[in-house]
Amino acid sequence: MEEWFYSLKSVICIRPVPPAPRKILDLTLAMFRLLLKPPKRLGLTPKPVYNSATNQWRSITASAIRLSDAVPPVTSIEKLILEHVKAVGPMSYATYMQFCLSHPTEGYYMKSANNIFGAQGDFITSPDISQIFGEMIAVWLLSQWEAAGCPPSIRLVELGPGRGTLITDILRVITTISKKLSQPLAVQVHLVETSLFLREIQSRRLSVAPTSVQWHESIDHITPSDDSFTMLVAHEFFDALPVHVFRKTEEGWKEMMVSSRINKSEDANSEQYPRLQHVLSPETTAISNIFGNSSSRFQSLPVGSDLEVSPTSFRLARKVGELLAKRETPTSSSPGGCGLIIDYGRDHAFGSSRRGFKDHDVVDIFYRPGECDLTANVDFAYLKEAMQDLIPVYGPMSQNTFLSQMGFTIRLERLLQSNQGDQAKTDRIFEGAKRLIDPVHMGEEYSVMGISTNEGPIHPFSVYHPQ
Repeated sequence: MEEWFYSLKSVICIRPVPPAPRKILDLTLAMFRLLLKPPKRLGLTPKPVYNSATNQWRSITASAIRLSDAVPPVTSIEKLILEHVKAVGPMSYATYMQFCLSHPTEGYYMKSANNIFGAQGDFITSPDISQIFGEMIAVWLLSQWEAAGCPPSIRLVELGPGRGTLITDILRVITTISKKLSQPLAVQVHLVETSLFLREIQSRRLSVAPTSVQWHESIDHITPSDDSFTMLVAHEFFDALPVHVFRKTEEGWKEMMVSSRINKSEDANSEQYPRLQHVLSPETTAISNIFGNSSSRFQSLPVGSDLEVSPTSFRLARKVGELLAKRETPTSSSPGGCGLIIDYGRDHAFGSSRRGFKDHDVVDIFYRPGECDLTANVDFAYLKEAMQDLIPVYGPMSQNTFLSQMGFTIRLERLLQSNQGDQAKTDRIFEGAKRLIDPVHMGEEYSVMGISTNEGPIHPFSVYHPQ
């Protein structure tokens, strides 16, 4: 590896950089010197922004969500929810999210009729805005692979791959580097995806991938490896996992539930709108007491506080730690692994970040259930608590800081230079890149958390000093 690494350095003009990130930027330059022709990207508007000044998301009241739909028609999921509430009473918000997003036939991510991604969809993600995003992720993953001693076999794992854009960009970088090694890497790809129609999209995109791809219903189906270095990515995955909502009262934590506003004598097509509402459980329950006190941070919150907690996120984060951790035996040690979690959220809990997305707009969470994306900010501190006894965890830091420290501007300059003469294309490249790091847009909305079994300072988290 060293011979390959330094021979590439000798043919690239490297600008002076601070000592800490020098090796990473060298690796960035070396990799991008070898990259194939840049793929096309969509110049689309990202999800609406979070207002850090007010600590709130722009909200739209249910009665004013769509002027053309004074009373939106009842969706299939909404009908099921209303029937459920009528039969057994209010449901938790976590159950509501599961109904809306993951119902086997009518869920948002499960139904092919729902146009989720892109210009005609409901939102766009960072990998679709600029290829540089996936390339920077690949650089970080490969830097950890190199720090682990360049194991000859690697496993790429992505949780919730969407359209497969990110994993394709990562694979392109890794494949390009692998071809330059004396012994090409043995690469396996594992995708955790429950939606059959999204699997079909991913399969078409990865049809020319130079490696086999395996799909899994759950991360539980991927076992730790004794001989492969595992690289894991979860981008906009945890924000779509179900959250319970609790309110702290004098009697303890009580759960906020989802109920119906329709009288028993009315049917689902009533003019009553919105048809659903939040109600507070009259009593504390085992669930509210367990999860409301599942972190010491929650216990110190004052009476009247609302709290969003995702037990599913905690469990899956724990599985991530188990999957990446080194396994020691009396005679050997597994290579371990690394991972990045990139998502909306911060290093603290939230109380009212729940929101929907439809047609690139923020909408009320009860608007057209099953036909809109639902999301809640990620409590990165909760994820860390789930896995930090298994594997070292770093950050989170803003996407802006992560990408900038990884050599984002250097790669952008090279892309612009390689497309001189095509002003329209260079404008698209620049605007897309700007969205990823602009503090007003995705640069500060997203946080990045690193996970690695390697010892010593982990760049860029080692040079990040939050104010």
